[in-house]
Amino acid sequence: MHSFGQAPREWSREGDRHMVSTKSGQIWYRAYGIRVLGTLTVFGIVLTCGMTAQTPRSIPPLLWGDLRPGRYAVGFRVLYKRDQSRKWLDPRNQPNSTTTDKGRPIRISVWYPAVFAKGAVAMRYGDYFHYEGNNDFRELNDELEKYDRGSTLEDLNEVSPNGTQIFARLCATPVAAIRDARPASGRFPVVLYAGGLGSRADANVELGEYLASHGYIVATVPQLGPSAEESSLETTAGEAGVHVGDLESALKVLRDLPDVDVKNLAIAGHSAGGVAALQFAIRNPGVGVIVGLDGSYGAAPEPHRREEVMKALNQLHPGQVKAFLLDMRRANGVQGAQLDPTVVNRMVRSDRYLVTITKMFHGDFTEFGTIGLKLSVPLPPNNDGRTRETGFIGNQHAYRAILDFLDAKLKGKRKAFDLFLAEISHTDGATIVHEPPLL
Repeated sequence: MHSFGQAPREWSREGDRHMVSTKSGQIWYRAYGIRVLGTLTVFGIVLTCGMTAQTPRSIPPLLWGDLRPGRYAVGFRVLYKRDQSRKWLDPRNQPNSTTTDKGRPIRISVWYPAVFAKGAVAMRYGDYFHYEGNNDFRELNDELEKYDRGSTLEDLNEVSPNGTQIFARLCATPVAAIRDARPASGRFPVVLYAGGLGSRADANVELGEYLASHGYIVATVPQLGPSAEESSLETTAGEAGVHVGDLESALKVLRDLPDVDVKNLAIAGHSAGGVAALQFAIRNPGVGVIVGLDGSYGAAPEPHRREEVMKALNQLHPGQVKAFLLDMRRANGVQGAQLDPTVVNRMVRSDRYLVTITKMFHGDFTEFGTIGLKLSVPLPPNNDGRTRETGFIGNQHAYRAILDFLDAKLKGKRKAFDLFLAEISHTDGATIVHEPPLL
């Protein structure tokens, strides 16, 4: 489900500079009013105003809101591959079949920095539902399209009597991406993305396009179950690593592309996708940055799912992860969230930045924070003071903060971390906690 009834809060950009010095393992940010508690650094939020005087290369598409495009056009392409090391057909369901198992299907959606071309026609949002591909993937593509269209329409109909009309407008909305655009020259860092359980195959179009315009290659894969006969992904402990395996297969394909710099690798995940992102980083020490967007690893599961979720989380061994962590989530109690820091506390080798935001709902960490406002999707009543406007504003600040954090930690841009802290400081009700590595 896409959670159209859920979303975030308020923010802005740029602002104060801060002085940084390192002493005895502590980091001090003087401009942000810091309190130090042992090895835990807590940043007090100072509200300031100001926006960067950046000149955009083009007008942002509607579903980007106020996000400023980077120096590149946005290209989009789809890669198809079979992972022959993993089975796709279940032999128990076809004991007498002579059909050859070609291996697990891997469909990789890639946003990438591209060259601006005169007369290039941008895609529309509805194009992200439909893919031609080759005959080998036709059945899978049709199944994914049917699910994605149906679940999106169902979610809209739950909150609006005009859900069908809103869906039609959404599909007709132009986006930034140009299909198969000519790639920009150079090699670019990679950001893998894992959507939440039940999310669309190309989850978080907004973030993928935005980061690509600023010089990142962003890739995602659909959430497929363990076999063709069980194509839906569940939350059981046994299937927790299935999506991670698909992301690993995607990375193997990306390694062979000339414009990909896999030495600078990040992975991001929303909701249950946050667990997949963390598990991916545990299995792949080359990951430099993890971005958790209201990741399930940091919150107590719902009572009816507690046993299966905890079983999956207990199989994680995050103590070996050395990647930077940017964890952004709802504040405790917002929308009923009960934060549980157990997994993050075990990440003793990781440099962790933990951001909590009041009035930012679960769905606001995805593109639906923007869709809800721009397409006037009705918002169910809530007691948290959240509106479509606060959801939209929170979404915008969160994505700018992610870009700044990636620029600082993957690209090594010196001023980017200043911008990251300023972005958080402009969020009313935001708190950021820094937990440096202990080992």
